[in-house]
Amino acid sequence: FRRVLFRSSQFELRGPEWSSDSKSVLFEYNQRGHQAFRVLELSAETGKVRTIINETSKTFVNYNRYFRRDLANSNEIIWMSERDNWNHLYLYDRLEGKVKRQITKGEWYVRDVIEVDEKERVIYFSANGMVKNEDPYLVRYYRINMDGTGLTCLTPEEGMHTAWFSSDKKYLVDVWSKIDVAPKAVLRSSVDGKVVMPLEEADITALKEPGWKAPETFVAKGRDGKTDI
Repeated sequence: FRRVLFRSSQFELRGPEWSSDSKSVLFEYNQRGHQAFRVLELSAETGKVRTIINETSKTFVNYNRYFRRDLANSNEIIWMSERDNWNHLYLYDRLEGKVKRQITKGEWYVRDVIEVDEKERVIYFSANGMVKNEDPYLVRYYRINMDGTGLTCLTPEEGMHTAWFSSDKKYLVDVWSKIDVAPKAVLRSSVDGKVVMPLEEADITALKEPGWKAPETFVAKGRDGKTDI
């Protein structure tokens, strides 16, 4: 098999991949209509195909939030899914083809997986909607153990965060702001999110002097008359 990738603006479909013992091939199947997406395993010895992950939806499987990580030193797969109506991470047993556990859960949304530390079995990811009574679109960064314990917010200040992790995963540079708060940059610990040192803060004095006022946020009800937008 050649490694083949199907790309769209935000989605990458992985091609066939041999197992380390060359006894099987793992590949992905996207059913026409996008209501079923599967991770399948083909036995190189018998030619039989079995389902490892089966993702289905009455509407369509959301490819804009796709993540799969085959762990190198175990028969486990980290998988991203909206199956409980919220985008979360699941740990699959590849041999059994079953979910071992749901890693993240709750009425909030995993945005992206940033790093997977297989040795320490820790996942670093971004998410939104976890903090109640604030703008649900604000993105923060978190860490969690693969067994679902130890969920820790690494960027606690209210605002839109963008972070970059060091190669050894000990630190992260966090830049955050709001529509009425100028950008700030700090260096944080990736263990607990504590600020190690401030880096930079934008000075908008010259912007305020002529009388500039920040935009005002507001909330309106959706078509159902209940949902805040």
